[in-house]
Amino acid sequence: MKFTSHDIKIFNRLFESTPGYILDFSDRTMREFFEEELCINIEDEAYLDDGPSKAKRLRCFIKKTDRDTVLKVVTRLWEYRKTMPGGVINAQDEAAYGGFIAKIQGADSQAAYGMSPALVAPAGIDNDYFIRGLESLHKQPPHQRGYSFEVWLNELFAAFWLSPKGAFRLKGEQIDGSFMLNNETYLVEAKWHSVKTGNADLHVFQGKLEQKVAWARGVFISWAGFTRDGLEAWGKGKRVICVSGYDLVLMLKNNISFRILMEEKIRRAAETGNLYVKIDEIYPDIIK
Repeated sequence: MKFTSHDIKIFNRLFESTPGYILDFSDRTMREFFEEELCINIEDEAYLDDGPSKAKRLRCFIKKTDRDTVLKVVTRLWEYRKTMPGGVINAQDEAAYGGFIAKIQGADSQAAYGMSPALVAPAGIDNDYFIRGLESLHKQPPHQRGYSFEVWLNELFAAFWLSPKGAFRLKGEQIDGSFMLNNETYLVEAKWHSVKTGNADLHVFQGKLEQKVAWARGVFISWAGFTRDGLEAWGKGKRVICVSGYDLVLMLKNNISFRILMEEKIRRAAETGNLYVKIDEIYPDIIK
């Protein structure tokens, strides 16, 4: 993004505790924060142009990176600052933060331009373990695969710190689970079928979602994927994001964070109205 010297002064006021330092981070804890919370490699050489200190790296990062990433990083850093023991945030700080966020959101296409961040998979995620788990499902009797798929998904959500809840039953309906992403609750519908999911199943899940509070969102995960006719008949403007088995396998093979994949799918849905955007449309150079 393009920032003025005044913008950088505001950024320093918000996040630079002392010259060269960001909040209460050490080199290790800042690296871990960016890896675990944002799946970003803040120690990548691309961010060392101005020097190796934490503040210089972060300033270089926001000046080089695209608007959506900068907005996400600044928001997470502010949330972290509010949780710091003994941290005091006054009305002037709140106003400065609000103005800085408005500046980012209101940037034109030229000012908003930047490169995609250097990503990492969250520490501790064993992608091969999850791939083997998927492969083992194919060996199970057909009637067991649906339940086992739900268990596998719940373990995946937990690995990405999404606070999952397993399947639960409400009066007259079954919910396959839920998780939290960026302070939003997502209800999960999971299907392990040999044929692609069509309009009927999508409408049933949408009906479940409409019985919940207005801010509830849904994720429909279909191992076989979705029919084009079904998606077209279902329409746009729904509060559901669609994920296929194809997405999950390529995500794991390419060391992509499920959290980041979801955020990209959500953004594409908001921009285009398309509720199913395949992973290779988001990452065209992905290894298949």
